[in-house]
Amino acid sequence: MSVLPELRHAVVSDLEAMAEAERRCFPDPWSFRLLSDLLSSSYDSVFVLVAEDTLLGYVNVRVLGDEAELMRIAVLPKARGQHLGLLLLRAGLREMCARGAEAATLEVRAGNTAAIQLYEKHGFLLAGRRKNYYEKPVEDALIYWNRTLSVWKEEVTDA
Repeated sequence: MSVLPELRHAVVSDLEAMAEAERRCFPDPWSFRLLSDLLSSSYDSVFVLVAEDTLLGYVNVRVLGDEAELMRIAVLPKARGQHLGLLLLRAGLREMCARGAEAATLEVRAGNTAAIQLYEKHGFLLAGRRKNYYEKPVEDALIYWNRTLSVWKEEVTDA
């Protein structure tokens, strides 16, 4: 990637590219309608990473009061290995903190070691396991919590 990606709020014109990212990144992709609903939800925030008019990935966080959930991080396969997941996670954490969240949760496939390492480096601790939660393929979901978002606020805020 020769151009630094731009991080910005998702807009309606991003939906087709987000739906394509879903199909390329997940065996159980979210529908176009669900993605569209996220953009109009007062609870959800969606950010995209774009370079040269091409969507590279996106993050969706949901904030309800003082708790938040990292709903989704998607990085296109061709863009992986460039720390874009880190950029998206930090954008999500910044948004959670800005909206007053003090704790955050997420679920991740037990076999997604790269994501697990990233989450653990950012203060998420394993809190539980949902046996055979995912269907395509069958795999456990690991439940993580970060109950100290305020500690990470300065870490994830741009200088």
